[in-house]
Amino acid sequence: MEEERTAPAAAEQEEAAGPPPEPAGGPAGESTAGPAAPAPGPAPAQQGAPPLAQFLLERQLARGRQLLEQEMQVISALDPAVKSLADLRAQPEFGRFDRLVKQGLAISDAYKLACFDRLGRQQAAAGRQAAINAARAKEHLAPVGGGREADDGLTDEIIRNYRQYNPRWTRAQIAAFHRSYKQGV
Repeated sequence: MEEERTAPAAAEQEEAAGPPPEPAGGPAGESTAGPAAPAPGPAPAQQGAPPLAQFLLERQLARGRQLLEQEMQVISALDPAVKSLADLRAQPEFGRFDRLVKQGLAISDAYKLACFDRLGRQQAAAGRQAAINAARAKEHLAPVGGGREADDGLTDEIIRNYRQYNPRWTRAQIAAFHRSYKQGV
């Protein structure tokens, strides 16, 4: 009874292992001239899990891709125009950047060094523009007469109105008349 149970199990193991190897002389005892050809079948790397070297290589490549992505995020924060490696290659400082990377600098550090002058000019221009925008943002608080008031309290619109009737008046004459007009009212 026990032999019946073990015989099918042995047959299954033989089927899983494949056909038995042929004798050295080839099928039916034929002799072959030259070295024996390797047995057909899948290569050892394809049979199961990838070898350790392949696994380590894939892991290193994945780590490299992740590092590159992080470095590109840093560069994009410095220069929003750069979103990909193609954008980086189109930069005028790419030659210097490439030399710095080949010398062993991190990609983001090499970009900072290669593009330092241009990035500094861009940040200075952005700061100036922000100051201009902040100043313009308060222009809506000017008096209803329009424009900014000078030290004498005259706006451009007030001066235009006075010169409509007295075109030869100077600013000082307009200011004196306007003061007397405001005191009388």
